[in-house]
Amino acid sequence: MQHIDVLIAAPSDPAGLMGWGDYHFARELQISLQRLGVSSRILFRDRYRHEPEPPAGSVLLVLRGKLAPRERWLARSGYVRKAAWIISWPLAPTTSELAGYDVLLVASHQDRSRIAALSGRPTHVLLQATGFGGRGRLQPARGGLLFVGNYRGLERPTVMGFCQAGLPLELIGKGWQELGLNTASMAIANHELPERYSQALAVLNDHHGDMATYGYLNNRVFDVLSCGIPVITDAAPGCPPELEAGIIRHRPGSDPVASLTLAETLRNDHERMARVAAAVREQHSFDVRALSLLEALDQV
Repeated sequence: MQHIDVLIAAPSDPAGLMGWGDYHFARELQISLQRLGVSSRILFRDRYRHEPEPPAGSVLLVLRGKLAPRERWLARSGYVRKAAWIISWPLAPTTSELAGYDVLLVASHQDRSRIAALSGRPTHVLLQATGFGGRGRLQPARGGLLFVGNYRGLERPTVMGFCQAGLPLELIGKGWQELGLNTASMAIANHELPERYSQALAVLNDHHGDMATYGYLNNRVFDVLSCGIPVITDAAPGCPPELEAGIIRHRPGSDPVASLTLAETLRNDHERMARVAAAVREQHSFDVRALSLLEALDQV
């Protein structure tokens, strides 16, 4: 296997591309594939049907979040194998779409059997990952909690619970002004996140409903823990046991003060958080995922 095309939900417009998480996800995967001697190309939602033909013998990998490739295009494309890595929005793929792939990779142990039954295709677990290993240098906590994400009119009870409790929380993202909340900035570059995470007391995290229900642990959990920082999250679906020591589950109605106190304890337990960070780097990097991806493709 020499070449993989990676299809993502982001549009190709350079002005907005840096704000798409799946673009950075694809770039980290691309770098790891290159280390294994595999070339790759990123295909964008607005251009993928008009791109030049890939090299002979190429594989297609769809990072299946919000984007469903057109089934007619998928059927007619000249790839020797077609795979989808389902990383979010687990109920979005239809039975007919799933049947159009040769192999499916599912970022959830819990949901693998459902996807396998729907598709009738070989199905493997491939959790999300991080490319931040070693980039964040742990620093003394500067201020309090941190949340990075936008408000788009959908309820985010974890964030609101801490805000309403009057606890120190720095918000980075757009739209929070609609709720009367101040933000430190509207956005942050992806390459700046490890440094910023490493300065926080802890980082808040949430999942949209289907991800939590069907066992999909999101990318932010891996990113933050790789920096040695605790995560306060609404849920930790399918969390690998080696990461549990750095996670604080804060379900709706939980006491924010109690979660903050636990975060302070974890933040000061440097040996414990160093073990968690090392486990993430060793077992949940994109280098590890790229190797597992190639192994799964070789079995088809």
